[in-house]
Amino acid sequence: MYLGVDIGTSGVKASLVDLDGGIVASARRKFRILGLEDDYRELDPLEIAAGAKDAVREAAGAAGARGIDLILVSALGEAIVPADAAGRPLANCIIGSDRRGAEELDEIRSLIPDAALTAITGLNLSVIYSLNKILHIRKHRPEVYARVRKFFLVADYFVHLLTGEALIDYSMASRTLAFDIGRKDWSPTILSRVGVDPGLFSRPALAGTVAGTVRPAVAAELGLPAGVRVAIGAHDHICNALGAAAVRSGHCSNAVGTTEGITAILAGPLQPELVAKHNISCEPFVVDDMYNTVAWHNTAGALINWLLDICLGPDRTAEASRTLLAALDRDSRHEPGRLLALPHFSGATAGRMDDKAKGAILGLTLGTSRGDLYRGLIEGACYECRLILDALRHSGIPVEQVHVSGGGSRSSFWVQAKADILGMPVTVARVADSGALGAAVLASVVCGRHRDLEAAAAAIIGPGAVVEPIAANVRAYGERYREYLELYGKTRAASHLLQSGYPLDATSRRP
Repeated sequence: MYLGVDIGTSGVKASLVDLDGGIVASARRKFRILGLEDDYRELDPLEIAAGAKDAVREAAGAAGARGIDLILVSALGEAIVPADAAGRPLANCIIGSDRRGAEELDEIRSLIPDAALTAITGLNLSVIYSLNKILHIRKHRPEVYARVRKFFLVADYFVHLLTGEALIDYSMASRTLAFDIGRKDWSPTILSRVGVDPGLFSRPALAGTVAGTVRPAVAAELGLPAGVRVAIGAHDHICNALGAAAVRSGHCSNAVGTTEGITAILAGPLQPELVAKHNISCEPFVVDDMYNTVAWHNTAGALINWLLDICLGPDRTAEASRTLLAALDRDSRHEPGRLLALPHFSGATAGRMDDKAKGAILGLTLGTSRGDLYRGLIEGACYECRLILDALRHSGIPVEQVHVSGGGSRSSFWVQAKADILGMPVTVARVADSGALGAAVLASVVCGRHRDLEAAAAAIIGPGAVVEPIAANVRAYGERYREYLELYGKTRAASHLLQSGYPLDATSRRP
């Protein structure tokens, strides 16, 4: 059996999967996103470690005599964990959607031309990347930077905790803005210009590479037998694509979680000019010399969590949240709602890359209900998804089938609205938490059970349900989409003006 560990922004999932793709046991733990009151986005590395350990311990407990062949770890990208020589965290983990590092990105761009940065890294230039955050720490927290011996990302942080080895896969490394996707190594050009030692990063390797075995003390703590192997997984976008069976050209994975990502498989790297023009980056895939797109927007499930906080309060229980969501979904008719929402509650990404952008909701009246808000927020997220798919097509990337997974795939209204707004059928993944099955697909190839990813996906991932668009809704949403495309430009100046609404005394906010 395989144990897939998928660490995301809002929590960690560990799933024990048998050789045929059956999920034997799953466990999850939630994380708190810290610093929101100061417009920051942080995770506590100790909470990540404790939650991931708890989830592994619970899921692995179902293995019994059959044992675990391989543990494979995937995670969110960009987020950095500054650690000392023993691998102990020195500060909270700054995640990508935290806009700290914007000034440092400007400094990087003053040292290296934009075209060269994109050609080396495959990335559209954004505040989200790890190198920006590292330079921010160096400038604003020099006492922390002086003690750093490794800047982990979340996946290699947990792999190191399990094995003591510092190994990172190519796709995760590429999310730093410090990795040469052609050479498959840390970029001496970039790191020398900014004065960062490449030895501060883990050693890069192809996803699926075995880092080592679980250390005896950790194995005892987690109830694992001695000698269980641990492999580096990939960027969670990739594992979601594998788990949704989007493993060949023309098939796009659409993972709808806290954020929403679109992943399309590419035979070669995306041309730098297309990356720059359409703000779609690419990264190394889990097959050598293949690549995939990375395109996303920051607020999908995050919008619904915000609405739940408004309706139920931040101390809401899981049961109260499920009950309200079920009622909102059940009462949402499959037709366009009364609101037009711009979902830039955590900046704009797709096509705009504007970390100062703000959300907007048009059409509010005294009669607006929470049901109206629910529908409007979901429709806004779907418009952002269409914006990304349009950019893929304009880049010459075929979009023949969309595979939807993640928490949003459980909502019948969300899936139908997506089909209607995209104007095409969407396939709902057999299992919403596709990252776990994606880990099993990759693990089965690593262990030699299947010859390649397509064979593994065919054997492990069953066919998903297809949701067809409603013709009348396609027409109505098409008209609204044209208005939606104008909305960002109309609100941009006001959004940037509101950025200055924070306290003038910079000492009142921690760096």
